[in-house]
Amino acid sequence: MVQYKYVEITVRHDDCWSNFTTPNYFDTLMNVEYASFNILKATRVAIVRGSQDDNRFMIKSALNNDKSIIDYEISHLISNNRYSFYMITMLQDADSTVIGRLRAKGILMLNASIKDGKEIYEIIVSKDTEPLITNSLKNDSRVEIINFISSNLKGETLFKMVSRNVMDMLLTEKEQLLMKKARELGYFNVPRKRNLEEVAKELGVSKTNISLSLRNILKKVSNLIYAF
Repeated sequence: MVQYKYVEITVRHDDCWSNFTTPNYFDTLMNVEYASFNILKATRVAIVRGSQDDNRFMIKSALNNDKSIIDYEISHLISNNRYSFYMITMLQDADSTVIGRLRAKGILMLNASIKDGKEIYEIIVSKDTEPLITNSLKNDSRVEIINFISSNLKGETLFKMVSRNVMDMLLTEKEQLLMKKARELGYFNVPRKRNLEEVAKELGVSKTNISLSLRNILKKVSNLIYAF
C-alpha cells in the first residue's frame, strides 16, 4: 500500500516575480494548466492592502522583473478603503517555476500561495517521492528552502489547511495575531483560562479594542458562512 505524506514547503525564489512582491501582497493559486511548448498557465487571486493604483503598479513591476513570464493579464475584481482583489493570469516557462517542478514529480497540489515575497506550497506526495522533491529544489541555486515540514497525512491536517487558506484571505494580519494569541492563552477554552482583560493586557491594547476586534472577526466569519 502506498503511504502518503503532507508536505509544506516555503521557498524564496530569486529572479522570480514572487521575490519582487511587497509585504502587503498575498495571493493564492486558483488554477494551473499546461499549454503547448511546456508553457504553464496559472491563474491567481491576490489581495493587496493600500492604494489601488500603487497596488497595480507593484504587481506589474514584479511580473515584468521575471524573464520567464511570456505574457500576463491583471484584472481588478473589487476594492474597498483597505484592500483590493485582483485576478492575475500568466503564461510562464514551466521549467522556471517551482510549481512545474513539483507537478513533474506527480504531486497533488493542495495550496500554493505567495506571502511576504515567499512561495508557500502545501502538497500531498507518496513517501517515496518526497526525497526526489527535496533534491530537485536543492539542486536549483535560485531556490532557497526556508521551511520544509513533512508529516503523515491526516484528515485533521487537511481540514486545518483549507481553513487557514480562507482565514489568510479573510482576516488582516492583526486579526490573525489576535486569534492566535487568544487561542494560546486559552480564551476560547471552556472554561476560559484567560478573560478578555487578560488577553488585552498581553497584547498591550485596551479591553474595548479587543472586544471590537473579536466582534469584527466573528462578523467576517459569519458573513462567509451564510453568504450563500
